Amino acid sequence: MYLDKILGTKIKIRILNELVNHPRKKYMEVELAKSINSSASEVNRQIKDLVACGLVVMETAGKTKVYSINPSHFIFSPLKKLFQDLKKVYKKIVREVLRYVTKKYKIECAILIGSFAKGKIREDLVKMPSDIDLVFIVKKREDIPSMKKDLLKYVERKINVKYGINIYPMILSRDEYIEGLKKDEFIIKMHVTGEVVYGKKPL
Repeated sequence: MYLDKILGTKIKIRILNELVNHPRKKYMEVELAKSINSSASEVNRQIKDLVACGLVVMETAGKTKVYSINPSHFIFSPLKKLFQDLKKVYKKIVREVLRYVTKKYKIECAILIGSFAKGKIREDLVKMPSDIDLVFIVKKREDIPSMKKDLLKYVERKINVKYGINIYPMILSRDEYIEGLKKDEFIIKMHVTGEVVYGKKPL
């Protein structure tokens, strides 16, 4: 299959990921190697197939080789979708969950916590992908059991199947949250460092 030559090695995948996500940029060979944490000689060796098929354009400036992606190539658009910034994918998941929740329930606030809230996610979707920890604040405590059951079912059937990324929703009542601000270290930390993605934190 033709994709074997194009996506056959980690270096080629890194090269394409870099070039596809910066389609207007031209890279000197040394600069491209540094961007993907490789050597210039390895980039030179691996990129030949990508240039040969027309996906990558090579120009010369004196003795320097300069590379850029060819956005007109038929493989460019599929690669653009494939090489999405993982942080953008995580943000998309949060938006999807919020749309579902806000259409069905009245929530006061949604707070993102954990590594993703700090802007740090693991790039490994196979062994140790980062989870999404999302806390919902509702006004009535009696709404929590049914909402939790429904939300867990939605995440399992829609989010996990589509993205393969775990999201752990937590639901607290407004009273639990405010009371926790007095003595609960978890809620205090969440209040200080959590990222509000819907509504406002109760005070």
